[in-house]
Amino acid sequence: MEKGRLIRLNDHWVSIAIDNLDSFGDVGYLDFRFLDQLLPHCSKDQLIHIEKCTKDTDLTPITDKLWKKFFERDFGGKATDEVIEKMKIKKVSFKWSELYQEKSKRLEKAEKEVGVRLKKLYEKEAARKQSRQVKVLDKVPPSSSTNNRNGSNKDSKLMSRLRKQHLNCLEMRNIQAMKMKRTAANYSGLIKRPRTTIRPMNIF
Repeated sequence: MEKGRLIRLNDHWVSIAIDNLDSFGDVGYLDFRFLDQLLPHCSKDQLIHIEKCTKDTDLTPITDKLWKKFFERDFGGKATDEVIEKMKIKKVSFKWSELYQEKSKRLEKAEKEVGVRLKKLYEKEAARKQSRQVKVLDKVPPSSSTNNRNGSNKDSKLMSRLRKQHLNCLEMRNIQAMKMKRTAANYSGLIKRPRTTIRPMNIF
């Protein structure tokens, strides 16, 4: 199809074209009346693609009102009215597509800044909690040392009681009695006097 040639299509072809919007690129050769029926059915991405591809034809007379609808849908009626009032005061011409892109960039930048601030806050809070945990581990409560001493006393008392029971059992008493008898017998043997005495002999 030769570029620049105006094509008029009936409603049947318009319907087919709407079903195949993804296949459109440069639409500069199409009649504006046809585009006026076709482009309102475009999504935001489809409209951006068509406008980028159509370099030699200004589609603003058709697309400007569409971008105003996108602006109002995504940013609200209040923001739309504020833009209109501001442009009236400045008395400048503008394109809604450009205003939409500018507003989107500002919001994206603001969202990134909020994300960075939130990340810093999370990191600061995590560091604070970590610092508190380290301090708690380093500091031993007074009750802990008391409990340890009490535990040591309990352990020593238990060992003393077990040792006492062991020493008082029948087997240990018998062993101790035998040791005492052997000790007494050895002691008595060391101090026992001899039974015979040597009498002096008169050699004169």
